[in-house]
Amino acid sequence: MADFWDQETILGKFVKNSREEIHIKRVSKNGREYVDIRTFWFDAKSDEFRPSQKGLAIPLEFVGELRNILDDVE
Repeated sequence: MADFWDQETILGKFVKNSREEIHIKRVSKNGREYVDIRTFWFDAKSDEFRPSQKGLAIPLEFVGELRNILDDVE
């Protein structure tokens, strides 16, 4: 995804299973900022994780609303 986004900063990641990770990044494209939450899969040929199509980019102005929703999860 590095080629797609103008800028990206990894905020965190965690293991989903033996072949996948979830990456959370702050990204920008054409002057707009997002939080990108995406599944990355392990490519054995290149020995690195690659982004999948499974994910979403949340506009930064909605992150507060997402945080409020997640606070209710338990």
